[in-house]
Amino acid sequence: MFDIKGLVNSLFQPASQEGVFNLKSATIFMEELPESDILQAQIEIVKALKQLNSNPKISATERFKTIPYLEEKAQPLQSHLLDIYHGRLIEEGTTSHQVLPTILSFWHEMAAGYLSCIKQGSQKKFVPTQKIEQFTLRAMELYAIQAQYAYMRHLEIDHHIWRNLNRLYQFAEQSNFADKPQIAAENISIYQIYVRALMLSLASPEKIQSAQIELIAIWLKKWINEIVLEKELKPHQHLFAINLTGTSAPKRIRRDMVGENWRYWTADPVTAQIQKLITQLSQGETTSLLGVPAESSTPANLELLQTLCNLWSKDTITPVRKHERQSNNKSIRVITGLPNILPFMSQQGKTAATSADHVSTEKWELGDESASGFGLNYHSDIQLETGELLGLANLSNHPFTIGIVRRFNRSHKGFVSVGVETLTQTPLIVELTPLLAEHSTSCIYAPEGPSSNPARFLIIPNDIYTENREYKFTAQNKSYRIRLSPALEHTPTFVLAKFTVLEKL
Repeated sequence: MFDIKGLVNSLFQPASQEGVFNLKSATIFMEELPESDILQAQIEIVKALKQLNSNPKISATERFKTIPYLEEKAQPLQSHLLDIYHGRLIEEGTTSHQVLPTILSFWHEMAAGYLSCIKQGSQKKFVPTQKIEQFTLRAMELYAIQAQYAYMRHLEIDHHIWRNLNRLYQFAEQSNFADKPQIAAENISIYQIYVRALMLSLASPEKIQSAQIELIAIWLKKWINEIVLEKELKPHQHLFAINLTGTSAPKRIRRDMVGENWRYWTADPVTAQIQKLITQLSQGETTSLLGVPAESSTPANLELLQTLCNLWSKDTITPVRKHERQSNNKSIRVITGLPNILPFMSQQGKTAATSADHVSTEKWELGDESASGFGLNYHSDIQLETGELLGLANLSNHPFTIGIVRRFNRSHKGFVSVGVETLTQTPLIVELTPLLAEHSTSCIYAPEGPSSNPARFLIIPNDIYTENREYKFTAQNKSYRIRLSPALEHTPTFVLAKFTVLEKL
């Protein structure tokens, strides 16, 4: 006999769901994950999050329990993958390039999960306010870390990141909990997370090295309480503005930045703190006593602190391009890094432009040039950093030019735009030998430079530079005793420094 009752039940009862759809299924899912393969386990968690986020039928109660549960269980895995990505942990068979997509996908899906919690909770009555506050703070943190890692990779920021940061802050502000410290999150407030993201974007990350961007994010934790976002514009006081309903990062104030959705602030209290820190570090106070990372006191990072001061101060005039750029599309050969440039120059000499095939070079496209630099473009997986030294062969008027990367931008499709400042177009290899020693080090001497750069300086490897140190300087079969001057600029691998000739040898 045909089972009519069974047919009716099958039609009108909800089908059993597969995968992760509540706390119980999430618990079972976590128990079945592979313990020996952390990357694969995190990939599976990302898949589960995608399933959760795309399922509108999950109740608010279950979503509120399941999303935080998955984050709690996945956090140790995420930390492990981040250690691999940053080189703090070496795991055979797993590279930083392999783990990065999963790291980013986890943050993306987890942030989307908390957004779903906020939206679903806002539509329900009797949802504890504390829950909504916690979800908003976690979503803010996740979008802020996505922005930071995009900056650290010199990538364009996806517009949805700033849209969500702005609107989450606006929601928290309108709900009167933006500046409320949350005990469960180590007394961090949504206001602090937002201001830190604002100021990091105003540090010109495209002109700063990845490790330094991470360092600025740490410094900002000490400085953000000094900044006050205000609703009323004070033209003679405020310097920056953000539109809470927009999808863009903050900018310096312009005339059209007026309205109820705009917030304004000055960074003067922060620049005062930075100047104080520079003074303390220069006078030898220890980083541990000052509560900043140990690397804060390196010469390059002291220069970075001063750069931030200039960027965020009302007293510093916005830099204006000194020379007009002209389009000049052609292919050129590029050598990256001082260790590669020196042998290239040594082997090729005056024929560097015609014999570039003998050494490892990259083929890039020259986009534009001016009296002081070049705009270059390429499509490659090579990850440059600002401050990198480049050798440029095949240019129009000079056989070999040396420049330094000042700006680095990568699109999500892999296209790279590089801004290069010319250091010298007539470089010479010279030898520096410590007095009373025999071992010499090859360096580059710039007898002249563009009008924006000083003439007669050296490009010296970091490990042999000491201010006021004396060397035997040998070039073109002539030798001199010289004394190194204070550095013009420090980078992680080399120093630009002038020198004084003491005598001919």
